[in-house]
Amino acid sequence: MFVSFRALLCVVVIVVTGHGAQAWAQQRLDAATLEALTERAEENKVRLGLTAEQEEKVTPILEASREKQLGILEKHGFGKGVKPKLSLREKLSLAREMKAVRADTEAALSRHLSREQMKTYKTIQDERRARMKKFMKSRDS
Repeated sequence: MFVSFRALLCVVVIVVTGHGAQAWAQQRLDAATLEALTERAEENKVRLGLTAEQEEKVTPILEASREKQLGILEKHGFGKGVKPKLSLREKLSLAREMKAVRADTEAALSRHLSREQMKTYKTIQDERRARMKKFMKSRDS
């Protein structure tokens, strides 16, 4: 799950691929995964129709979000290929914390993206969550 969760985080943070996000991804992902995520990030930039000014403002928001999410994961024992067995209470706590970060990120992004871009961003995030849910179910089978 951790490799997939890292991929999930990369998708979140590299909607706009900045040098910081790209360097982070290269340290944690294999070349094929990085290439796929980079392609997806470029596609997302096109889907959002970001201006250069928006890219400049959105990148630090997404990078900060990534750092917060990584901190939450580490707090719950995830890291370097480790996927801890969490109790229901721990899973709920993790979910609440991640949801709060996502809400903060969306609020910050909404100051720089149009309503239509935010709608597209949320659609992209819904698609990502659906892919992750499908992947996780396939792993359980």
